[in-house]
Amino acid sequence: MGKTLLHPKKGSALADNAELLLAQRELRHLHGTISALRAELERVQAASDAAVQSAVAVAQDEARQLRTTAASLRDELQALQIDKEAAVQAAIAAGNDETRQLHGTIQMLRDDMERLRQEHTGQLEKQTRAHQDELRQLRGAVASLREQLEKPHAR
Repeated sequence: MGKTLLHPKKGSALADNAELLLAQRELRHLHGTISALRAELERVQAASDAAVQSAVAVAQDEARQLRTTAASLRDELQALQIDKEAAVQAAIAAGNDETRQLHGTIQMLRDDMERLRQEHTGQLEKQTRAHQDELRQLRGAVASLREQLEKPHAR
């Protein structure tokens, strides 16, 4: 205690000096903490920015893939529709061709039937004439035979 009393200014200067050193040390520590926090904030911000950019890139890539898939499906659907229309047209053409062939066959059969009818009609008429001629001849023969039979009895 005596020393403090002997040099009151000197003790107070030492205390002030110690407080100053302590304040400077604390200030340096706070500056270090601020720098560390700033660095951590920048790292977190950079990581956040990178995550956002990555998410945006992933979303853009997915959107691009979806657009590509949609375009591919649209093209495939159009190709299927074109194939379907071609198949329908082919079926219609085949049906029309078959109809034409059937009409041709029907006409040919009708013509054959008419030709056969005319042939049969001609043959029937010919047979009928032959039959009638034969009947006339037979009637004539019968009449002639009657006359011959009646002549000898009439005398």
